[in-house]
Amino acid sequence: MALDLARQPIRTMAPKIVERLRLAFPEKDFTIERIPQVLTLKEFERLSRLSPFIGLAWTGFKPDGDNNRITKGVMLWRLILIFKASSSLETRFKGDARGLGLDAMVDVSIVLMNGAEFPGIGTSHVTLANSVIADGWTDDALVIAQVDFEVRFTSTPAVYKLVDLADFAAIGASWIVNPAVEGAPSPADDIDLTQP
Repeated sequence: MALDLARQPIRTMAPKIVERLRLAFPEKDFTIERIPQVLTLKEFERLSRLSPFIGLAWTGFKPDGDNNRITKGVMLWRLILIFKASSSLETRFKGDARGLGLDAMVDVSIVLMNGAEFPGIGTSHVTLANSVIADGWTDDALVIAQVDFEVRFTSTPAVYKLVDLADFAAIGASWIVNPAVEGAPSPADDIDLTQP
């Protein structure tokens, strides 16, 4: 049996977030990409050439305290905003001839992501926005900010079409276990999921 991954939370949220950002950050002017939470210097160098750039990073999951059979909580996301001055260094913040600058990118990102409703998923709320630096980067014309937000959601095994014990048993997952632990099955052992 193959898992139905069409409705997994992160996979479902990411394109909806980008779609929301595109309301104010058109593709002809802004590059938007999924990125890791922590960038290597080499990757940052590549992204800095795409200015103005918006990176979307998944940073974690924070469950509600009353999780039982239904997974409830928030997925944590971060926007990394990169802007490079086109003329004087002041344009880094105030904007260039087209009005693009880090200040406007931050302000608009906050407004777009705070209170955004994603049908069938949940609601987004901004939790933090701040200026950041890239360690080891020395280009004075470049400025960076991040906007952290969370998207509330609920999920159950049913969205993966895992409803009863037979569905879980049919997954046929292979687990790597530490055979040095007393009583742990060896990798060659079958684990009977039908036993209570």
